Amino acid sequence: MKRGWIAVIMIALSLLLGGIEYLYVTSSTDSYLQMLDDADGKMARGETYEAAETAKRLDNRFRRQSGMFNIFMFHSDVGHISSDLAMLKSYAQTGSAEEFLATSACAKREITAIRESKMMMWENIF
Repeated sequence: MKRGWIAVIMIALSLLLGGIEYLYVTSSTDSYLQMLDDADGKMARGETYEAAETAKRLDNRFRRQSGMFNIFMFHSDVGHISSDLAMLKSYAQTGSAEEFLATSACAKREITAIRESKMMMWENIF
């Protein structure tokens, strides 16, 4: 009987931790995508200083949370996003709107791929 309870507790614990991971990753990626959209809008309107500040906040936030993302996913994915955000910040500071928007699109694609990799789909489970 003890083994049955231990198995039930382990299954419940794994489901709980998987749910926490899912909520953390999806909420974080949603906020990153929202910040990127905000920065894109500011850069498109010619507000380069505000876009640079938004990119700087986004880069700092991602760097603070990258340790947790390294636990949940491949390190190379986190590294690519980190380098894109660093380039985004430098493009915003120099006022290069075309490079800024192109790098932002790459970062959005990578962040969206991370979010989709955590979705509850058969392809991601097996």
